[in-house]
Amino acid sequence: MTNTRLKTRQMVLTALFIAIILVQSIIPWLGYLPLGAFAVGAAVQIISVTVAIGALILGPARGALLGFVWGAYALWDAWTHAPVIGGLIFRNPITALVPRILVGLVIGYLYWRFVRNRSLGQQTIWLVGLGALSAFINTFFVLGFTWIGFTVMHTTFTGIPQTGLLGWLIVGVAGFNGIFEIIVSAILVPLIGVPVLTVLRRAE
Repeated sequence: MTNTRLKTRQMVLTALFIAIILVQSIIPWLGYLPLGAFAVGAAVQIISVTVAIGALILGPARGALLGFVWGAYALWDAWTHAPVIGGLIFRNPITALVPRILVGLVIGYLYWRFVRNRSLGQQTIWLVGLGALSAFINTFFVLGFTWIGFTVMHTTFTGIPQTGLLGWLIVGVAGFNGIFEIIVSAILVPLIGVPVLTVLRRAE
């Protein structure tokens, strides 16, 4: 594939993934997977899956761009819509942007550095790990920056009262939805990623 065709394909795929991320962000039921059959109230976001798969295909730089788009929408949504506890933490731009950028950057780097040149058959187990890692990165850094904002920087502009709520928030997300997100991402990234990578490799 010539450089011109490669750049054109990269641009088209980047635009496509950005569009998918925005649609998933705007329409909640496309960006969240309800798991009520396993636990009442469980609903995990799967936009990290889209960012991770985009990073696999497009590389770490464009993966970071996809993560930025995801985080930027979360930041805008947190400030422009009726506040809820889960959304208020994303009024902090560091919390909204950095974890999502890291998802695309880290997953893209690890894949292109260690996995990309392996056979597709060998890649499956790696994609399971990268899928789980993508959800872990997002959950870990969102909770980490939230904790730092409250306990170190004493952030108050989020609108969350200075009570014991933060402790419950961390326990609830990390111990409940966070675990589900890691499991779901570990399943979906290889399930979707392997066929997509197969098609793209054949088109090269």
